[in-house]
Amino acid sequence: MNDSPIRDHGAIDPTLGLMLDDDARTFLAGLAPDPLSGARRMPRMRPSDAEASGWFQGMTVRPGFSFVMTDVYRARSKEAMFVSDDHLKLHFKLDGPSAISGASRENMTVEPGVMAFLVQPPRTVKYETVREDARMRCITMVCSREFAGQFLSPVDGDLPAPIVEYLKGPVSRFAHGYIPLPPQLRALVEEMMALQGDSLGQLMLEAKALELLYLALRQLSGTSAVAPRERDRRKVQQLCALLDSKEGGAMNIAQLCREIAWNETQMMESFKQITGTTIASYRQRQRMEQALRQLRTTELSITEIAFDAGYEHPSNFATAFKRTFGFSPRAGRASLN
Repeated sequence: MNDSPIRDHGAIDPTLGLMLDDDARTFLAGLAPDPLSGARRMPRMRPSDAEASGWFQGMTVRPGFSFVMTDVYRARSKEAMFVSDDHLKLHFKLDGPSAISGASRENMTVEPGVMAFLVQPPRTVKYETVREDARMRCITMVCSREFAGQFLSPVDGDLPAPIVEYLKGPVSRFAHGYIPLPPQLRALVEEMMALQGDSLGQLMLEAKALELLYLALRQLSGTSAVAPRERDRRKVQQLCALLDSKEGGAMNIAQLCREIAWNETQMMESFKQITGTTIASYRQRQRMEQALRQLRTTELSITEIAFDAGYEHPSNFATAFKRTFGFSPRAGRASLN
């Protein structure tokens, strides 16, 4: 959410301040801190960009450990700039491919369905480009070295080399890596994104953030699954492109296998490992994303949109839509208008 370098975070923890824009930081600084933890709990906020819709929410869970949840749709492509303050970043991406780069401007694509880590030299910039007509759903966690050092050791031989370098001191290069988002972590991220904003919801959100951090650090410490082969990754990218097309959307599993010349068992397993979801769930989300676009851009009735999505009964469509986005089609259209 940040578009400019930050020099003073005031009372806001730096791990959270660097992820927010000026308006969000000003708003957060005006909130009363929690009497027990001292943290300022941000409610869901709308992005300041007029061409974006949705929400984001940030929280400092412990000094030196914060996270931001994002569910934002962008009609047009946008590049954002994030300034590092010598932190370890963990990124859990549900939806919305993006490209990131450091000072070299050499883009690296981050696909949906991954857990990524990032380290970079202090006071350097990370650029992130989100493509047009994309919905970004993710959680980004940021840890200071002091906080991360309580749980990770540079002598742990199973940690990725960039994280070992980071734990020893400021890193000298922009480095990131990723693994497929394990189903257990994906489910936890979905639960966090769906939590209500009342006091009990905020308490649960803190607890789940610590659980997600624990599981992510376990993954980074060597208990993660074997990374997929590059060939399988390219095949899955090809399959996603096919599923996104009008022609592929009408194909059954056997036809998809023939089209990309892939064994059905390997295709199903690799797709689940790399994207974190099944082909059926991927197609279901496609239908819901199309329905959301129709709500945004057409005057079609909700009943007409339900029929177009393949539902005979609008009530079944409304249930599936709310399960996907957390709000009803009627509420979605009202908020967008």
